[in-house]
Amino acid sequence: MLELFGKAAAAPLAILFPALFISLTWLGLIFVRPFLRLLLSRQKGINELVGHASAGFSLLYGLLLGLLSVAAFDNNARINSAVQRESASIALLYRGAASYEEPLRSELKYLLRDYTFYVIERDWPAQQNGFVPTAGASRLDVIRDLMLKFEPKSHSDEILQEQLLGHFNGLLEARVERISGVDLRIPGVFWYVVIIGAIIQIVLIWILDMRFFTQMLLGGLVAFFLGVMFFLIYALDEPLQGAVAISPTNFQQVYETFMRLDDAR
Repeated sequence: MLELFGKAAAAPLAILFPALFISLTWLGLIFVRPFLRLLLSRQKGINELVGHASAGFSLLYGLLLGLLSVAAFDNNARINSAVQRESASIALLYRGAASYEEPLRSELKYLLRDYTFYVIERDWPAQQNGFVPTAGASRLDVIRDLMLKFEPKSHSDEILQEQLLGHFNGLLEARVERISGVDLRIPGVFWYVVIIGAIIQIVLIWILDMRFFTQMLLGGLVAFFLGVMFFLIYALDEPLQGAVAISPTNFQQVYETFMRLDDAR
């Protein structure tokens, strides 16, 4: 996905994309427009023809950009929801583990702290570099095996075990969905289409016959908005790697709120 730009911070990209489109438009008006005017000098009513051509094109192109924006936002929101559910499941498991007897209680709490720390320090850097981390799954296997060793001695113990296993299953589901976000992105073919569409939009502006300053202003405004739309889609795409990638803040909050004091003992 636009690998040319790499993964830069959001603020520079918010300036870079509009500047790139504005520069392309203005350079074309300065160097390409004179040749287009010579080629089309005998065509009368060129502005009306361009208007007719761009009306349907702009509608379809705007619809495409809108759909891609919604798709990128939906992907981002879905992975962010999975991150929140995973961290919440860890917190519920950690608090519920206090109801176990020793030594199961301390062992389970230690493993949950270890998993949370691993997600923050290992999972996230790997995700941001496009790698799918796997060691976390092994840690969860150990936690599951430890929980299954608990033998309920009363009805309340059975209820507790059922609730904690439910939270653990929720943790597993949320983790799988989070991991799926590493490779989640808008297909490259869509980027080819929107880039070609942007070029066509800019060329149509070059063809218009009007005062140079007016054309520069009009072209600059259209190019600025195109750049903003490209930045929006690019920034939201790849939820765990993009310019506004989801952070491990939820896990950090769980660790600081529930685990740090126990870890310091």
